[in-house]
Amino acid sequence: MFAYQLAVFFQLALLLLCLVSADSPTTVLEYKEWKSIGCQRDSTSERALHHLVALSSPNMTVESCLDSCEAGGYVLGGVEFGDECYCGNALLYDHGISGDCFQACSGNASELCGGPDALNAYQFADTPFTTGPASNVLVYKQWRWWGCQVEADGFILLPHGPLVPIPLEEMTVERCLDGCEAAGYNAGALENGQNCYCDLVVPNGTPNPDFWESAGIFACAAPCLANATEICGGAIDKVLNDHQITTYVTCDFDSEALC
Repeated sequence: MFAYQLAVFFQLALLLLCLVSADSPTTVLEYKEWKSIGCQRDSTSERALHHLVALSSPNMTVESCLDSCEAGGYVLGGVEFGDECYCGNALLYDHGISGDCFQACSGNASELCGGPDALNAYQFADTPFTTGPASNVLVYKQWRWWGCQVEADGFILLPHGPLVPIPLEEMTVERCLDGCEAAGYNAGALENGQNCYCDLVVPNGTPNPDFWESAGIFACAAPCLANATEICGGAIDKVLNDHQITTYVTCDFDSEALC
């Protein structure tokens, strides 16, 4: 009798497990050319993927999010908190792996769409991408890192830019400085991970980098949107009273004394 009851118990337990498993959302491992790269930790103040597609969407699915990212030309996409969608070209911060991707998508209860500060992330067509932490590029060609400078509200330290604008999501230190050089400038700066500025500076002239106000080496910590290993000023997703820019000068024009 006991053996019979035990057998019935195990059968019921197995049936219950199957029912629970059938109703539980699961990770979409592949979709078109997209592949899962796991559950990534995220932060509201330091987003792993910079471009917000949708927030509090009642119809969110993995497929709809990744279709939007692909249409925008991004190589990474991710869903979070059940109803949010983000895209990017780099995992901007070194948040690491999360175990909190447990929420069903608002538009498809059978799919996982991340969790609180947790992102079900995907990579497009095995395209290479970078992730943090970021550090300063100290030397590039004839360019030298000049530090992290304060740029007060309403004042642009270097008011010009490359002749050909650089798409924000493609910003790197190298792209910015190449653009400044091509435009004939010998000073360049990056801000907010995505903005590039240029100008012509002369020793003992105006503007004079010797008198730029330093913000401190740690004030510039925003990763470049296209290369998360490089710092592009401050401060992506953070609110600051002043702007911080990562500056560079070159010795190849008439400013050898600056280097």
